[in-house]
Amino acid sequence: MNSCVSLEINKMAASLTRSHSKATAEIPSFLALADSPSWQTARTENQILRAVPYDRWEQLEAEIPAWEAILDHNPSLSIFSTPEWLGSWWKAFGSNKRTSILTFAGADNSMMGLLPAYLEEFQSPFFTRLTGLRLVGDGTGDSDNLDLIVRPGFEKACAQGLVSWLKHHKHWDVCFLNTMPRNSRAAAALVRELDRVHWPYVLESFPNSAIELPDSWLLYVESLSPSFRPLLTRYPRRLAQRYQVRIRRCENPDELSRKLKILFSLHKKRWNLVNQPGSFGCRERREFYFAMGPSFLSKGWLEFWLMELNGVPAAAQYCFRYRNTVSILQEGFDPKFAVDKPGYALRAAMLKHFIETGVRRYDFLGGLAAHKHNWGAKPGAYLNLRFARPGSAGSLYLSCTNSMAKSKEWLRVHLPASAWNVLHRIKINFSKRQAASPFGLGA
Repeated sequence: MNSCVSLEINKMAASLTRSHSKATAEIPSFLALADSPSWQTARTENQILRAVPYDRWEQLEAEIPAWEAILDHNPSLSIFSTPEWLGSWWKAFGSNKRTSILTFAGADNSMMGLLPAYLEEFQSPFFTRLTGLRLVGDGTGDSDNLDLIVRPGFEKACAQGLVSWLKHHKHWDVCFLNTMPRNSRAAAALVRELDRVHWPYVLESFPNSAIELPDSWLLYVESLSPSFRPLLTRYPRRLAQRYQVRIRRCENPDELSRKLKILFSLHKKRWNLVNQPGSFGCRERREFYFAMGPSFLSKGWLEFWLMELNGVPAAAQYCFRYRNTVSILQEGFDPKFAVDKPGYALRAAMLKHFIETGVRRYDFLGGLAAHKHNWGAKPGAYLNLRFARPGSAGSLYLSCTNSMAKSKEWLRVHLPASAWNVLHRIKINFSKRQAASPFGLGA
C-alpha cells in the first residue's frame, strides 16, 4: 500500500473512531455493564489470560466439558452458545469455511473464555475481496443471541486478550459480531477495550421481540387485546367442533426425522403462497436441523409440536427450551386450513403448557412484526458490532459503509417515493449480480 493511500485510510479511520463516541453514547445502558458494581465485584484486577488458537472444530470438541462449565456459570448465555447448536451449525454450513477459534486460559490452563469464529471472504463495493471474521452460527440467518462465551468476572481480560491477539494476527480485515444480547457484559467489555486502544468500530442495534409470561394462563389471556383473545379461546373450540384435533409433542427420536420432513413441507407450502421457496429450500439448513434435532431432544431442550386435523398435518412449530426461556425458530401450516387458523390454536396450546411448566419467556427472536405484538411481545434489540485494525483496508471499509448507510437514510427521508423505488430496484439487481459471482458472499 502506498503512503498516499495509507494516509487517507488513517484519516478516514480516525474520523470513524471519533464518530463512535457519539454513537455509543446512544446506548449507555449497554456500556454501563462494563462498569456495573456487580461485575466489578466479581472480577479480579490484572488478570492475564493466554490465547490458544484452534485450527479445526474437531480440536475444540475435546474442550466441551470446559465449555459447558462456562455455560453453567454464566446464566446470561443462551442456547445459541451451546456446543449442540454451534457444532450442528458448523457440521452443516462449515465445509467451505476456515475456523479461527480462540480459547482464553488462566494460569492453571482452565478455560475462561471462548471465541468460536470462522473466516470467510466477502466482496465489498470498494475492494475485490476482504476477509471477515464471524462468530460460528452467523451468516446464514439461523442464529440469534450469539455472544462471546466468557466465565463471569473475566470479561475484561478476555476482551483485552482478543484485541491483542487480533492485533498481531492479520489474516482478517473486518470482525463481525452480530445479534449479541444487549445485556452482554462480554460485548460491553470489548467495546470499552476498542475505545481504549482507539480501534474503529460501528455499533448498531437490530430489533427482536419476546413475551414475558405471567404465572397463569388466565393472566396471560387477560393481558391481550380483547379483539385478539378469541383467536386463543373461541377459535380452538370451533376447531375441535369441525375436526378431530390431535396435538403432539415430538419425544421419540425414531419419529424426529419423519416429523422434520413434515415441518419442511408445511413451511414450504406457507411460503409458496407468496412465490417464495422458504427457508428449507436450502440443503444445508435441512442438514442442520437433522443434526441439531436429536441432540436437543436428548437434552430435553426440543419443543417440536405438530397439529393434525382429521389425521392430516395442519401446523407445526419448532421451538426449544433452555433455562426458563422457549424460543420459536420455525413454523409452518397447510394453507388449505388457513380459514381455521390452526397455527393460532397450536401456539395457544403450547403457550398454555409452557406457562404451566414454569417457562417465563417466549422469545420470537429477531425482527418486529404486528402478529408478534398481538401475542403480547415487547420490542427489544440485539447489538451488531463491526470493527477493524486502525489504518487497515478493513477500517476504510467500515468508514465507507458507515457513510453510505447515513447517505441512504438521508435519501430515504428526502427523495420522492418513486425515485427511492428506482434506487431500490437498482440495488436489488446489483445484489443479484454479486450473488452470482464467485466471491458474492456478502457482508
